[in-house]
Amino acid sequence: MSLTEAMRARDFEQVVVCRDPGVGLESVIAVHDTTLGPSLGGIRMRAYADHDAALADALDLAEAMTYKAALAGLDLGGGKSVINADPRSVNRNDLLAAHARFIGSLGGRYIPAVDMGTTIDDLDLVGRYVRRVSSQRRDPSPYTALGVVESIRAAVQLDGRPGLDGVKIAVQGLGHVGQHVAKLLAEAGAHLVVADINDTAVRAARDDLGATVLPVEDIMGADVDVLCPCAAGGVIDAQVLDRLKARYVIGAANNVLSSASVAVALAERGVVHVPDFVANAGGLIACAAEVHGDDSKLSADVERIAETTTAVLRRAAETGRDTVSVAVEIGRDRLAARRSERPRFL
Repeated sequence: MSLTEAMRARDFEQVVVCRDPGVGLESVIAVHDTTLGPSLGGIRMRAYADHDAALADALDLAEAMTYKAALAGLDLGGGKSVINADPRSVNRNDLLAAHARFIGSLGGRYIPAVDMGTTIDDLDLVGRYVRRVSSQRRDPSPYTALGVVESIRAAVQLDGRPGLDGVKIAVQGLGHVGQHVAKLLAEAGAHLVVADINDTAVRAARDDLGATVLPVEDIMGADVDVLCPCAAGGVIDAQVLDRLKARYVIGAANNVLSSASVAVALAERGVVHVPDFVANAGGLIACAAEVHGDDSKLSADVERIAETTTAVLRRAAETGRDTVSVAVEIGRDRLAARRSERPRFL
């Protein structure tokens, strides 16, 4: 399928494929939908297998951001950008500056923020070339984590549990978000099982939070109540389904399912799955507050992810449908209601 065909099939507004041979930049800026407002999404820096893989990731992430913003009640659209490079590249700042110049050429249709492989310092650099930038003032990771924990809390409460005390939760990935998730879960009394390729992070979770450590290859099949993926996307696939023991799949990773069919399979098996674009919206809510210069309702807005989680799970149970389809439907309903008011940014 060509890029034009993919854009038409998935209703993308704009995809910018960027190259700057002088610094070796290959990147993509994907703007999925600006019905509700300018698109906001992180800059991801990652060494992909090839440019097609980078493009596919940008499209998937940008589309998810549209529904994340819609379900969170934000006046923002969905966008994302990816730089196909190792974050440890020696010319990292040159790559970011070149990418930022391409972002600046979009006239405000895409507001960048931090993502995998980038930091608030990186966004400060990007802000020299782009008029509106988020994540310059703070790392949104703690708010992403808070939303994920509130989503887990809401899901288990629907099954009659009063809270997270004693709930066994496997956290896969202890990066910026995963570490915050683990800390909040431990404070709530959950029994933690963790895995990560970073031995230092794993030891800290064991020593400071009392977590049980599992090998990375075993965490997805851990005998726990909740599986909480907090690393790269696409980790819940047919092979994981075969060994999945958790009753709930609720995590911080973006696009955690390998395909839409996995959502259906989870529903058929009775696994409670909260879509990642519902559970991990706290970071986007924090970025939106920063852009608008108003933190007065930030924590309350993030905590309302619990209400969205409950609404999605209840509708899915009532209709017998998978939760991804239900959540996308809710998001599309909000977009349709605002379509006639589509804003202009130039």
